Amino acid sequence: MSEKAQKTLKLATWNIHSGVGVDKRFDLERMAAAVTAIDADVIGLQEVGWHRQNHQRVDHFAFLRDNTNYRVVEGLVRDPLRTHFGNALLTRLPLGETRWIDLKVRGHVPRAALLVDLQLADTPIRVAVAHFGLAAWEREWQAQRLIDVMTQDKRLPRPTALLGDFNFLRARTRASQILSSQFPTVARLPTFPVRTPRLSLDRIYLSPEWEMTEAQVFREGGALQASDHLPLVAQAHLTG
Repeated sequence: MSEKAQKTLKLATWNIHSGVGVDKRFDLERMAAAVTAIDADVIGLQEVGWHRQNHQRVDHFAFLRDNTNYRVVEGLVRDPLRTHFGNALLTRLPLGETRWIDLKVRGHVPRAALLVDLQLADTPIRVAVAHFGLAAWEREWQAQRLIDVMTQDKRLPRPTALLGDFNFLRARTRASQILSSQFPTVARLPTFPVRTPRLSLDRIYLSPEWEMTEAQVFREGGALQASDHLPLVAQAHLTG
């Protein structure tokens, strides 16, 4: 493998809508098959698991471990005694330290981010997975909170990718500008709703050490039915 290939990473982010597709059918096998078809090195998933009375109480994280060729890191955002719901990071890369970042705002749906250290060839990297709230001011607070935690981290700085559903309704918002202060490169393509994508709710942000060489919406197979969002995929290359 060439040195350039060793420093190239295929990233994806996808809100899987608790395994319920646009046909209102709960089908984890369809979702897992789509995850496998994306064939990314690192995938950030949002809305993994169950948290409502009408949800089937299946452990989505365990299902993904058993039915894909990925290591799966859980990032629960609700009380695990009453629900089992949150973000997940799937990867084929060697895993390091994992950190959970609380993004909850009182009176609003609980939110969180997952921060995971990985190893890309001989380079330590970091990947975050997040799901922001529905109110503009809530997203601004969550963006600033996430940046503050990441910049105050005393561990060795490293190239970072941020994957998530940020619920941004416009190309540029105050919250997106906060994220761009640390992540100047972004993949921003319409992924929602599936049948007629108009909104770029799902985005991939990269720190300055990365160059984005390609970005696309994944429109194949089960991904067209398995969720109300389409997956977003990007190729990133370390320039350092």
